Amino acid sequence: MALLQIMKLEGVKPNSSTLAGLLAACAAAGSCLNDYVEEEGLELDVVLGTALVDMFAKCGFLDKAIQIFENMEIKDVKSWTSMILGYGVHGQARNVVDLFYRMEEEGFRPNAVTFLGVLSACSHGGLVMEAMKCFEGMVQVYGFLPKIKHYGCMFDLLGRAGLLEEAHDFI
Repeated sequence: MALLQIMKLEGVKPNSSTLAGLLAACAAAGSCLNDYVEEEGLELDVVLGTALVDMFAKCGFLDKAIQIFENMEIKDVKSWTSMILGYGVHGQARNVVDLFYRMEEEGFRPNAVTFLGVLSACSHGGLVMEAMKCFEGMVQVYGFLPKIKHYGCMFDLLGRAGLLEEAHDFI
Protein backbone atom coordinates (compact mmCIF):
# COMPACT_ATOMS: atom_id res chain seq x y z
CA MET A 1 0.00 0.00 0.00
CA ALA A 2 2.89 2.33 0.77
CA LEU A 3 4.37 1.66 -2.66
CA LEU A 4 1.01 2.43 -4.26
CA GLN A 5 0.93 5.77 -2.44
CA ILE A 6 4.48 6.57 -3.59
CA MET A 7 3.51 5.73 -7.16
CA LYS A 8 0.55 8.07 -6.88
CA LEU A 9 2.67 10.89 -5.45
CA GLU A 10 5.19 10.49 -8.28
CA GLY A 11 2.46 10.48 -10.91
CA VAL A 12 2.98 6.86 -11.92
CA LYS A 13 -0.29 5.12 -12.74
CA PRO A 14 -0.43 1.49 -11.65
CA ASN A 15 -1.57 -0.99 -14.27
CA SER A 16 -3.80 -4.00 -13.77
CA SER A 17 -0.80 -6.23 -13.00
CA THR A 18 0.31 -3.90 -10.21
CA LEU A 19 -3.14 -3.89 -8.66
CA ALA A 20 -3.56 -7.65 -9.07
CA GLY A 21 -0.24 -8.11 -7.29
CA LEU A 22 -1.42 -5.88 -4.47
CA LEU A 23 -4.60 -7.92 -4.08
CA ALA A 24 -2.63 -11.16 -4.07
CA ALA A 25 -0.32 -9.73 -1.41
CA CYS A 26 -3.30 -8.75 0.73
CA ALA A 27 -4.80 -12.23 0.42
CA ALA A 28 -1.42 -13.83 1.18
CA ALA A 29 -1.02 -11.61 4.24
CA GLY A 30 -4.46 -12.65 5.47
CA SER A 31 -3.65 -16.29 4.83
CA CYS A 32 -0.35 -15.95 6.72
CA LEU A 33 -2.16 -14.29 9.60
CA ASN A 34 -4.73 -17.09 9.66
CA ASP A 35 -1.93 -19.70 9.59
CA TYR A 36 -0.20 -17.87 12.44
CA VAL A 37 -3.38 -17.91 14.53
CA GLU A 38 -3.74 -21.67 13.93
CA GLU A 39 -0.05 -22.49 14.55
CA GLU A 40 0.06 -20.54 17.79
CA GLY A 41 -3.24 -21.99 18.96
CA LEU A 42 -4.66 -18.52 19.39
CA GLU A 43 -8.35 -18.03 19.86
CA LEU A 44 -10.12 -16.92 16.72
CA ASP A 45 -12.18 -14.30 18.52
CA VAL A 46 -15.09 -12.41 17.04
CA VAL A 47 -13.05 -9.36 15.98
CA LEU A 48 -10.21 -11.24 14.25
CA GLY A 49 -12.55 -13.86 12.80
CA THR A 50 -14.87 -11.24 11.33
CA ALA A 51 -11.94 -9.33 9.82
CA LEU A 52 -10.60 -12.51 8.22
CA VAL A 53 -14.04 -13.48 6.87
CA ASP A 54 -14.44 -10.02 5.36
CA MET A 55 -10.94 -9.95 3.87
CA PHE A 56 -11.05 -13.45 2.35
CA ALA A 57 -14.51 -12.89 0.86
CA LYS A 58 -13.48 -9.57 -0.66
CA CYS A 59 -10.28 -11.08 -2.08
CA GLY A 60 -12.19 -13.85 -3.81
CA PHE A 61 -11.53 -16.70 -1.38
CA LEU A 62 -15.11 -17.43 -0.37
CA ASP A 63 -14.39 -21.02 0.70
CA LYS A 64 -11.76 -19.78 3.15
CA ALA A 65 -14.15 -17.12 4.46
CA ILE A 66 -16.83 -19.78 5.01
CA GLN A 67 -14.36 -22.06 6.77
CA ILE A 68 -13.29 -19.33 9.17
CA PHE A 69 -16.88 -18.24 9.79
CA GLU A 70 -17.98 -21.78 10.60
CA ASN A 71 -14.98 -22.29 12.91
CA MET A 72 -15.70 -19.17 14.94
CA GLU A 73 -17.00 -20.25 18.33
CA ILE A 74 -18.45 -16.83 19.08
CA LYS A 75 -20.18 -14.71 16.47
CA ASP A 76 -21.92 -11.37 16.57
CA VAL A 77 -24.13 -9.46 14.15
CA LYS A 78 -21.04 -8.10 12.37
CA SER A 79 -19.73 -11.63 11.81
CA TRP A 80 -23.02 -12.78 10.33
CA THR A 81 -23.31 -9.64 8.21
CA SER A 82 -19.76 -10.05 6.87
CA MET A 83 -20.53 -13.58 5.75
CA ILE A 84 -23.87 -12.48 4.25
CA LEU A 85 -22.09 -9.71 2.33
CA GLY A 86 -19.41 -12.19 1.26
CA TYR A 87 -21.97 -14.53 -0.24
CA GLY A 88 -23.65 -11.53 -1.88
CA VAL A 89 -20.44 -10.29 -3.50
CA HIS A 90 -20.02 -13.75 -5.00
CA GLY A 91 -23.56 -13.78 -6.41
CA GLN A 92 -24.84 -16.48 -4.07
CA ALA A 93 -28.22 -14.97 -3.25
CA ARG A 94 -29.79 -18.25 -2.10
CA ASN A 95 -26.94 -18.75 0.40
CA VAL A 96 -27.45 -15.17 1.61
CA VAL A 97 -31.10 -15.84 2.37
CA ASP A 98 -30.36 -19.21 3.99
CA LEU A 99 -27.66 -17.70 6.19
CA PHE A 100 -29.95 -14.82 7.13
CA TYR A 101 -32.62 -17.27 8.32
CA ARG A 102 -29.99 -19.27 10.19
CA MET A 103 -28.80 -16.06 11.85
CA GLU A 104 -32.33 -15.37 13.05
CA GLU A 105 -32.81 -18.96 14.20
CA GLU A 106 -29.64 -18.71 16.28
CA GLY A 107 -31.03 -15.64 18.02
CA PHE A 108 -29.06 -12.83 16.39
CA ARG A 109 -30.78 -9.54 15.61
CA PRO A 110 -29.93 -8.22 12.14
CA ASN A 111 -29.01 -4.57 11.72
CA ALA A 112 -29.64 -2.12 8.89
CA VAL A 113 -26.47 -3.23 7.06
CA THR A 114 -27.52 -6.88 7.30
CA PHE A 115 -30.85 -6.06 5.68
CA LEU A 116 -29.14 -4.02 2.99
CA GLY A 117 -26.90 -7.00 2.16
CA VAL A 118 -29.85 -9.38 1.97
CA LEU A 119 -31.97 -7.02 -0.14
CA SER A 120 -29.10 -6.30 -2.52
CA ALA A 121 -28.33 -10.01 -2.98
CA CYS A 122 -32.01 -10.78 -3.55
CA SER A 123 -32.18 -8.00 -6.13
CA HIS A 124 -29.21 -9.31 -8.07
CA GLY A 125 -30.34 -12.92 -7.68
CA GLY A 126 -33.97 -12.33 -8.69
CA LEU A 127 -35.37 -13.50 -5.35
CA VAL A 128 -38.42 -11.24 -5.32
CA MET A 129 -40.53 -13.03 -2.71
CA GLU A 130 -37.60 -13.44 -0.32
CA ALA A 131 -36.76 -9.75 -0.59
CA MET A 132 -40.37 -8.73 0.00
CA LYS A 133 -40.52 -10.97 3.07
CA CYS A 134 -37.21 -9.58 4.34
CA PHE A 135 -38.26 -5.97 3.79
CA GLU A 136 -41.55 -6.58 5.56
CA GLY A 137 -39.76 -8.25 8.49
CA MET A 138 -37.27 -5.41 8.69
CA VAL A 139 -40.12 -2.98 9.26
CA GLN A 140 -42.74 -5.03 11.09
CA VAL A 141 -40.67 -7.48 13.14
CA TYR A 142 -37.51 -5.47 13.83
CA GLY A 143 -38.98 -1.97 13.69
CA PHE A 144 -36.40 -0.50 11.32
CA LEU A 145 -37.28 2.60 9.37
CA PRO A 146 -35.99 1.84 5.86
CA LYS A 147 -33.32 4.16 4.49
CA ILE A 148 -33.05 5.33 0.90
CA LYS A 149 -30.63 2.44 0.14
CA HIS A 150 -33.18 -0.13 1.32
CA TYR A 151 -35.83 1.43 -0.90
CA GLY A 152 -33.32 1.56 -3.74
CA CYS A 153 -32.70 -2.18 -3.45
CA MET A 154 -36.42 -2.87 -3.54
CA PHE A 155 -36.96 -0.63 -6.54
CA ASP A 156 -33.99 -2.27 -8.29
CA LEU A 157 -35.35 -5.73 -7.44
CA LEU A 158 -38.77 -5.00 -8.90
CA GLY A 159 -37.32 -3.32 -11.96
CA ARG A 160 -34.93 -6.20 -12.69
CA ALA A 161 -37.84 -8.63 -12.34
CA GLY A 162 -39.85 -6.65 -14.89
CA LEU A 163 -42.40 -5.66 -12.27
CA LEU A 164 -42.46 -2.02 -13.32
CA GLU A 165 -45.99 -1.30 -12.15
CA GLU A 166 -45.16 -2.73 -8.73
CA ALA A 167 -41.94 -0.69 -8.67
CA HIS A 168 -43.95 2.46 -9.47
CA ASP A 169 -46.47 1.62 -6.74
CA PHE A 170 -43.63 0.92 -4.30
CA ILE A 171 -42.19 4.40 -4.88
